[in-house]
Amino acid sequence: MDKYLQIIASASLFRGIAKTEIAAVLQNLDAQLRVYPRNSFIWQLGEQVTTAGFVVAGSVHILREDYWGRQNILAQLGCGHLFGEVYACLRQVPLTVSVAAPNGATVIFLDIKRLLAGSARSEAENRLLHNLLLLMAERNLFLTQKMEYLTKRTTREKLLAYLSEQARLQQSNKLTIPFNRQQLADFLAVDRSAMSGELSKMQADGLIRYKKNNFELLQK
Repeated sequence: MDKYLQIIASASLFRGIAKTEIAAVLQNLDAQLRVYPRNSFIWQLGEQVTTAGFVVAGSVHILREDYWGRQNILAQLGCGHLFGEVYACLRQVPLTVSVAAPNGATVIFLDIKRLLAGSARSEAENRLLHNLLLLMAERNLFLTQKMEYLTKRTTREKLLAYLSEQARLQQSNKLTIPFNRQQLADFLAVDRSAMSGELSKMQADGLIRYKKNNFELLQK
């Protein structure tokens, strides 16, 4: 895992933990490295998991599927991001989502429940627990923001809300989103064809310019 030390050390989960302490923390959490090829599933709906995943290469999609296999992307997580932490803490609760690696991913699995067992934690582990609580709070804010997109009545309103938020986060009216067209449609829970048509109309109306996943928001 030394290969990924810089990524681990710079991640929010390990903020405030010295590089010299990271190896011991990973060992105490029984860290296991796994590599997933393109278009593979890491976890699937209904499984029970005992660890959280920490992405050190590639990215993962958190998916919700209906009975007919139609997918809604709840989140896209890249290097330095954690997933499955709630289920890892609860353990007995089956997954209500699936986790996929559409472009491949390398993941370190951590038994984070060990942080909750007893009080004999090192200073580094106390810091990790503190960071974990902050990340869970941030995840809650993200899901609240996504609910705002989904409660918009029209496809245009959903697109405008999402692109506006991305412009705010990237601090620029020129932005890059992490989704292709199908993935963006799944994320916003809209039909891809209808969304593509709406993007063309928004460009014709002078609201945006775009090419692939690069967008520019224009003044009306």
